[in-house]
Amino acid sequence: MCTVIVAFDPDATTPLVVAALRDEMRSRPWDGPGHHWPDHPGVIGGRDRLAGGTWLAVDPTGPRTAALLNGWPWDGRMPWEGTYPASRGDLPLHTLARHARDRRGGRDPLEGEDPTRYAPFHLLDADTRRATLHSWDGRCLDARPLPPGVTTIVNTGLDPDDPRAARHTPEFARTRPDPDLGDPALDLPDPGEAAASVPGSDEARGPHDAVRRIWGEWPRLITEAAGSTPRSAGVGPTPGDPSALIAHADLGNGQVWGTGSVTLLAFGRGEVRYAFTDTPARPEAWRMIPARALRRKSGRTGGGEAGRD
Repeated sequence: MCTVIVAFDPDATTPLVVAALRDEMRSRPWDGPGHHWPDHPGVIGGRDRLAGGTWLAVDPTGPRTAALLNGWPWDGRMPWEGTYPASRGDLPLHTLARHARDRRGGRDPLEGEDPTRYAPFHLLDADTRRATLHSWDGRCLDARPLPPGVTTIVNTGLDPDDPRAARHTPEFARTRPDPDLGDPALDLPDPGEAAASVPGSDEARGPHDAVRRIWGEWPRLITEAAGSTPRSAGVGPTPGDPSALIAHADLGNGQVWGTGSVTLLAFGRGEVRYAFTDTPARPEAWRMIPARALRRKSGRTGGGEAGRD
């Protein structure tokens, strides 16, 4: 994950709204959102097939989310340099598991972890009551609460001077959605359910309309970003736009690094909505994770996406 935009306001109708953009090598295999971890049967998220972990996961029973960004080492090395005995992608799963054992919310999500086993990271731990960013730069472990409002998290953490944060935070704050997730007119029925069972259902118009009704202008902002000059992070033959949300760099020999997927989350009090796309330039490519997947209590082994088993 390389950019996470967090709208947090415990007094709002929908206290937590998240847009998370994952940047990765396009050749790195992954699975879309699903119940991929038998040891964490209530958790849903995308899975990195190589290491087995995730960049973002949701526990709908909280509800709570944990999202991971790669961090920058304190000593100036590049983030991908060095080898480490543990995968950072395990941290969101560990975080949700620790909170599941302590529903009062007093548990430190990194309790018992040895951070030196991991490459530098930023770990967002958020529910409708609080949002905290845990950062490890290879030397210091820091925890910072996110204030009410809209915050853009990047690979340097909470860095308002970062070009992405400076450019996009005001626009996402101005258009911050605050839907009533208890309104059945917002949702599509689960596959196989009759549209008549959900008054005002958007089934005839498709998932994109449901996404727009829940997240308002945010999907449009992401689509517009996908059509603009991308960020290259200083790699590849072109400089790119350092303020761009969407990343793309052709590294040669068929290797491409870029934004491979975007996740939208909305958490109300006891309500969760989850949308995902692997083609952010196409508004019609958004898909809602079915409510039955978010209610699910037991997992399954293997890949695939939620709602397709």
